[in-house]
Amino acid sequence: MTSRFSVSHGTVYRDPFFYASFPSIAALPDGAALVAFRRARDHRWLRGEEYRRTETGLKHVDHLDSRSQIVLLRLDREGRAAGDPLTLPPDPQAADQDPSLLVLRDGRVLLTGFCWYPLPAKEGEALRALGAAVVGSPQQTGDIYLFWGAYARWSDDGGRSWSPHRFLPPLPGHGDVVPGMRRMLGGALRGRAVELPDGTILQATYTFHPGNGRYASHLYASADRGESWEYRSLIAIDGEKMAGFCESALALAADGRLIAFHRTTGLDDRLATSVSRDGGHSWEPWRVQPVIGHPFDACPLPDGRLLVVGGYRHEPFGVRARLWDPARGEIGDAPEIILRDDAASADVGYPWAAALPDGRVMAVYYMCDADGVRHVAGTVLTLG
Repeated sequence: MTSRFSVSHGTVYRDPFFYASFPSIAALPDGAALVAFRRARDHRWLRGEEYRRTETGLKHVDHLDSRSQIVLLRLDREGRAAGDPLTLPPDPQAADQDPSLLVLRDGRVLLTGFCWYPLPAKEGEALRALGAAVVGSPQQTGDIYLFWGAYARWSDDGGRSWSPHRFLPPLPGHGDVVPGMRRMLGGALRGRAVELPDGTILQATYTFHPGNGRYASHLYASADRGESWEYRSLIAIDGEKMAGFCESALALAADGRLIAFHRTTGLDDRLATSVSRDGGHSWEPWRVQPVIGHPFDACPLPDGRLLVVGGYRHEPFGVRARLWDPARGEIGDAPEIILRDDAASADVGYPWAAALPDGRVMAVYYMCDADGVRHVAGTVLTLG
């Protein structure tokens, strides 16, 4: 397998004062690429470089921050930064999280994600007592956080200017985030959306299901280029109340099948997949695959294959991939490719890949070196 491809690694964005993570990448019509990632403060620098290198310091990070923001970086045809990072205006009330990019056939750039609403600890605990869906603790995250909802926004000038946040409609069958005050708008969101041949956009979301207390994956659809959305279907849920499905990425196979790639809980970190043959209106029963890691992205290639990339949070930590032809067997039959196995912490991964105009593929992900700095890295693959 190693004779069929070559790889080169590089740093996309790194700043010791920030925790850069959860990237996505999309190829633009002009041949360049756009990377979006979540940037948050990294307070560990205030305790010195040596602290960050210790075992405690390496682990002393959190995925919640009241100033979490989305940053865009344009890359040239060689995968190098072309210009300064652009920080998107945040939601006026909440902190942005986990950007997912999709370039539509007409050139519009769609960005989906979700938000956390930061609350003072005392107010957060009071809302928790009233049944609000809050997370975090004063000692670890400083604030208490309220889930604020999934959103979409778009750019019609190649990512230079953006629409305001447009939140998804409420998730059917789910209670309010704050009783009587704030609905469960869409659920959390991380994973590739797809554009169907008729222009319909499909995006997966996830949240805890009130029926079983586990994560379930859902599908929303937009018929107007991402400006409004409606609920379409339940993708995956475990009736036995053992497994959860979240951070689902979507891909269209050459034969028209819609495939969802799920991060799982309760299944020993194995990938699960779901298949729809009618554009996501109905789904076949989910299947567990002999593939370890999370979460996954499935990048479509011009020849009909998918480059499926996933984080690997078991020693040796890093990023892995499989080059899979959905018409020629199961994903577990595709040999595993080790892209990176040199991370200093399990807190790495979240890869996302894009096919470049010259036939190469670029995968972006976040890494942790021995100095503890979380940064966005990239690997360019030349496929044989």
